[in-house]
Amino acid sequence: MSELITEQLPLTIKASSDLTEKFQKLNSNLNKLEAQLNFHTLTANWYGDEEDILNVMLCVMSSESFIVQRELLEKVNDNHMKIEFFSDDVLHCAQKQQSECYIALTASELSLLTEKPKVLADFLRIKLSKVLNLIAHYYQLPTI
Repeated sequence: MSELITEQLPLTIKASSDLTEKFQKLNSNLNKLEAQLNFHTLTANWYGDEEDILNVMLCVMSSESFIVQRELLEKVNDNHMKIEFFSDDVLHCAQKQQSECYIALTASELSLLTEKPKVLADFLRIKLSKVLNLIAHYYQLPTI
């Protein structure tokens, strides 16, 4: 039997544990979205140079987790990472071809998603696509 070889995709999406507990379908929605957005970034030619591929990690969080993450990054940053706010709810950390983006779901967004869980997939697709376009601008890449 042949061994299954899995290669990590350039774009990964995860969620904080407090959100995955709150929304049962969050991880399955994020897995589908990860595949879609990897395809979109590939077709937008983000990965032209195979020796120097941009790796992006997006992390969706509650506002509380976002604040904790922000404080942690501010404490441990040794100036090897460039940290900037793309907006009040999006924190971007860049180090060469590594990009981490922490995305908070605001109280009003969480309220909407709790009241109308069917909009979760579309909401995440729109919000994360906007964030990826901010990353594209940062690295001077085509938008998706």
